[in-house]
Amino acid sequence: MTETGFRVDRIDREIMQRIVDNARIPAEDLADELDLTVEEVERRIAQLEEIGIIKAYRAVVDPYLYSLYFFENGPLGPKGRPAPDRR
Repeated sequence: MTETGFRVDRIDREIMQRIVDNARIPAEDLADELDLTVEEVERRIAQLEEIGIIKAYRAVVDPYLYSLYFFENGPLGPKGRPAPDRR
């Protein structure tokens, strides 16, 4: 039981594990997988957020691929460079 009196049960643990595996999983998919209503899933997630068990959702970025994209498409990439002076 948490300080707020909210008891984390097996279903909450299942929701948390699926969110850890994929933070963008739709509530509809969670509801189908866990045989719950979408409203129940959303209520449980909101409760887990409210009491601080779920603190944030983050993207994990591949630094190598990000740097390649930034170099190609960013201010240092070919589109951002001035054309060479060919005088």
